[in-house]
Parts: sequence; structure tokens; C-alpha cells
Amino acid sequence: METTLSPLLQALEDGDTLKLKSLLEEVHPQDLLELWDELKGEHRYVLLTLLPKDKAAEVFSNLPPEAQAEYLKTLPPWRTQELLQELSLDDLADALQAVEEEDPELYRKLKEALDPKTRAEVEELTQYEEDEAGGLMTPEYVAVREGMTVEEVLRFLRRAAPDAETIYYLYVVDEAGRLKGVLSLRDLIVADPKTRVREIMNPKVVHVRTDTDQEEVARLMADYDFTVLPVVDEEGRLVGIVTVDDVLDVLEEEATEDIHRLAAVDVPDLVYSQASPIILWLARVRWLVILILTGMVTSSILQGFESLLEAVTALAFYVPVLLGTGGNTGNQSATLIIRALATRDLDLKDWRRVLLKESVVGSLLGLTLALLLLGKVVLDGHAALAPVVGLALFLLVLFANLVGAMLPVVLRRFGVDPALVSNPLVATLSDISGLLIYLTVARLLLNLA
Repeated sequence: METTLSPLLQALEDGDTLKLKSLLEEVHPQDLLELWDELKGEHRYVLLTLLPKDKAAEVFSNLPPEAQAEYLKTLPPWRTQELLQELSLDDLADALQAVEEEDPELYRKLKEALDPKTRAEVEELTQYEEDEAGGLMTPEYVAVREGMTVEEVLRFLRRAAPDAETIYYLYVVDEAGRLKGVLSLRDLIVADPKTRVREIMNPKVVHVRTDTDQEEVARLMADYDFTVLPVVDEEGRLVGIVTVDDVLDVLEEEATEDIHRLAAVDVPDLVYSQASPIILWLARVRWLVILILTGMVTSSILQGFESLLEAVTALAFYVPVLLGTGGNTGNQSATLIIRALATRDLDLKDWRRVLLKESVVGSLLGLTLALLLLGKVVLDGHAALAPVVGLALFLLVLFANLVGAMLPVVLRRFGVDPALVSNPLVATLSDISGLLIYLTVARLLLNLA
């Protein structure tokens, strides 16, 4: 990629404006976006200024909100105006919201520069939460009436297509704007020109409301293999569409959020390259403090068994491997169940099936790992401890596996996102229970008070 763009990068370094303009006519916006973070600040500014306006708008729409706000403040007025005209309505609304947070006065000026129709549509979009269907949608769709003929629709489509986000699907509405059906461009092309829309439309339209969560929108589009999904208000009126490019962004955002939560990072929308050390500290410190406090509990447990450990010092050799194995086992099962719940492969009512299945899995894992560790204990010359270590590991793996499997189900039942707290809690419970199981088994089998 860098080789392909080498002439452009060299022209940037040389400040050769004429050559840059020529090269930018041929470059694809996505190629620039892949190198964007590596470019100098002044070079990014030059590119946004010199790019053809359609390509500049595509690059701009893929930048973080904070960067968009900064460029709208600093770019030449003529380029800012071109961007406002070229951006799709949903991207325009997002950009102006970013400006409003940074500079309310500039936001007012930019909004006033819009034509009345665009301004009204942007104001309509900005009333919705950004993580809901209303915040994802664009009002740039094509709607027709069921009484129109195919011939009339095609004539209308030629006029409406340039301003529409997509024309592959057309939506049928009544006089009040309520969604009544859908038809594809293919349906139109193969139908007789005199056929009425009502005869070829599909009246069973999968749709979402403006307040539907973005994750549900993405799930529906993935399940039905849709490239576009209509959005209606509380009265069933069509107000916009969500397109697949917006959903891809949602899927990436949700996946990032889930990964952060599994790692007990408290800022789900964190962008590492833009985060300061203080933000990173705040994102990570809370759960680490909680975990170190629970670590103090395990320390207290060890102190409670001090006499046992003094009598059989070798018991301490196997504490790390037992606790590590228990934690890993629990986190494995927790991750599997969290994912199954997220994809709706499992429901809360399936808890008995989960419990039974994970009891079998935990027993098999415990037996396998216990036999493996027994060999190590014997080779270490501590054959007398083999039954203690083997039984303790078996019980711990079984317990940790069940905790990891059932904790996400319990958390979801009480309305808590299991991705946020499951793994830290599993690690904590596994450590505490692991020590108690191991040292209690040792005390019983070795007949030590």
C-alpha cells in the first residue's frame, strides 16, 4: 500500500500542489484512510483541502468525531461548505453533533449555512440517541405509493435516485407515510410496466423503530442478510433506512466494546491511539483495585492455613498451577456462554441444559488435567501429595467451569451485562474457592489439624 502511494507521499513532502492534485484524482479514499494515522497533521490538512470534494467527504465521514470537529473549525470556508453539501444526511448530523460538543457557536453558524430542508432533516436526526436506529438511519430513501404503476415508479426513480442512499429497495407507504410494503429494483425491472405496485410488493416488511438498540439492528440485518433496513416511528411511519455500511461500523464498535469489557476496561468506546495516559488509567484502575482487594482475601486464607503449610511445605509448590488452571477454565466457559447469549444461541430458560452440559465438560476437563498434574507431582518426589493435588484440581476445575458457565446467565437474569463483570468475578471466585478447596482437601486427606 505504501508503495502504491509513494509518489503521493513524496509530493506531500515536496509541497508539490500540482502533482498532488493530479495524483489525488486517481487515489481511492480507503487507501488514504489506511495510512491516515501515520501522516503528519499538516499533510492530513493538505489532503482534505486538495482532494476532490466527493473523495474528501468520504475520507472525512470515516474520521473520529473529534477530528471532524477540528477540521470543520480549521479548513477553508469553501471546503467546509463543500463537505456539508457532499456528506450524506446521517454523516452530516454526526459531524455537526461533534462540532456542537466542541464549539456551540461554530455549530450554530454551520447549521445556519444549510438550506432549510437539510437543516430540518439534520435537526430531526440529531434528536435520536447515537446508539439507536434513529441515530444510525438516513432519511435519504425512496418511497412510493401502492397505486402507482411500475412505469410511473421507474420515471419517479430516475428523478429521485441521485439523492437517495440506495435504490435497490423501494418502500411503499400510504397517504400518512405508514410503511406498507417493500419491493426490490429487480421486481421493478422484470414486472410489466402497467402492473400496480400493490401487486408485486411484499407486505411483510421487517423493520425497526427509531428507539431500537443498534446491536439489535445489526443482529436483524445479519440474520436476514439485509443490506438495508427500514426505520419507523411510534406510529408506523417510515422515517429512514439503515444501510449495511453503518451496520459494519456498529459491529466493529460492539465487538470492540465486548473485548474491552471482557478485559475489565471501563471505557467501552475507548480508541487507544487517541486516549491519554490518564484516560487509560481511569479505564483500567477500578477493576484492578477490586481484584487486588480480593487478592488480599486469598492472602488471608493462606494465613488461616499457615500451620498446614508449615507442616507440609511442598503443598505451596502447586498453588500457582491450581489457581491458574481454575481461572483459565472459568474464563473459558464464561466467554463461551457470554458469546452464546449475545448471539441468542442460548436463552435464560436454557440454564438447566447449560448446567448439565458444563458439569460433564468440567468433569472431563478436571480428570484430564488432574492426571497430567499427578505425573508432575510424582516426578517431583511428592507422591504422598498426589491424591491431594489431583482431587483438588479435579474439584476446582469442575467448580470453576460451572461458575464460569452460570455466572453470565445469573447476571443477565438481573439485567447486568455479563461481558462487563463475568471474567473478573470468575477469576476472583476461582482464586478464593481454589485455595479453600485445595487446603481443605489437604487437611482431610493428610489428617492434619
